[in-house]
Amino acid sequence: MTGTTTRKFDITGTIRHHFESAKMALLGIPFWVWPLPFVLCLVILLIRQTPIGWMTEKPVQEIIAPTVICLTAILVLFVHRWTRELFTLMLAALVWALFMRELHFIGTSRALYATIIVLAVLASYKRDEIAEFLNQRAIGTLLPLAMWTYFVSKLFDRHVFRSLPDYALWHDNVEETLETSGHVMTFALVVMTLRYASLRSRKGAKNNT
Repeated sequence: MTGTTTRKFDITGTIRHHFESAKMALLGIPFWVWPLPFVLCLVILLIRQTPIGWMTEKPVQEIIAPTVICLTAILVLFVHRWTRELFTLMLAALVWALFMRELHFIGTSRALYATIIVLAVLASYKRDEIAEFLNQRAIGTLLPLAMWTYFVSKLFDRHVFRSLPDYALWHDNVEETLETSGHVMTFALVVMTLRYASLRSRKGAKNNT
């Protein structure tokens, strides 16, 4: 005998841990986040009736959305290169998965969903390590808001709401503009992460003087 012992995988403990993580994440989301994408849908429909309604058209949004997420993808690399934090690495992986999905390469949709699942599990395992960032109100709010808004836009893409009146006339406007809104929120998330990292760095510099 080598004297070494093997440890069995604690399935019950692991499930309990991830359940607690999910519970903490859901309870930490402000209540107004859930209806906001649907409020945005109404705003988009109202804008569609105005002289600037052309901005919600699919050809226009297919220019704006890739531009926004491309800028976000570049910025998040800078943020992670500067901070070298696990959270910014995970954020970079998410943003680049969104960016590749926006380019419509074959398999990028599934890759995005797989990335989100892997990141969610990793975030659960490393919740204490990334808590510093998620506990910041702006970051902890923008992350679920961006993901939820993007998810609702995919519901329109899958035509979940096709029973609504005149759906065929306006669903492209709502879907594309809502998706762009999710990208804008993601950009804001990266900016707020950069801001927090900058403030933390300044505070650390002051404490060392």
